[in-house]
Amino acid sequence: MGRLNGKVAIVTGANSGIGKATAELFAREGATVVLAARRLEKLKEVEDAIVAAGGTALSVQCDVSVYEDCVRLADAAYEAFGKIDILVNNAGVADKHRPITRTSVEWWNEIIQIDQTSLFYMCKEVLRYMEPAKSGSIINVSSIGGTRANSGFSYTAAKTAVIGMTKNLALQFA
Repeated sequence: MGRLNGKVAIVTGANSGIGKATAELFAREGATVVLAARRLEKLKEVEDAIVAAGGTALSVQCDVSVYEDCVRLADAAYEAFGKIDILVNNAGVADKHRPITRTSVEWWNEIIQIDQTSLFYMCKEVLRYMEPAKSGSIINVSSIGGTRANSGFSYTAAKTAVIGMTKNLALQFA
């Protein structure tokens, strides 16, 4: 307990699954958690549970596939708490193992926008605050689909890109 005392963490996709579990764990470890997802009602449920357990949380409705929402999220976290120590890029959608022959252009664009481009948006915006502080951690959630190519075509492409983007960020900001 207390490993994240004093830290401010943004968790995308925090309304369910891995994102919710991450936010709850970070709060138990002492972090102030900024919860982000498209469904505000679900986020508020997670926020209420964290607060009831003695933690601090703020819900920000955000569609990470929209650049302006990512700007607003990073700014809201910083304005509320004065810093951003951790970013967990968790938001994503699966592509139901669709092969390229059943992947429409619209489906491709949706998966790439949410599962890959959103990382660019969020990292870019959060680094505006982390870089001057010379401190911060970014956790990008990929998938076995990104290492084994055993998912649908667009999902595999996006999650493989997440791995490469993460390695590049580590080299740039280590």
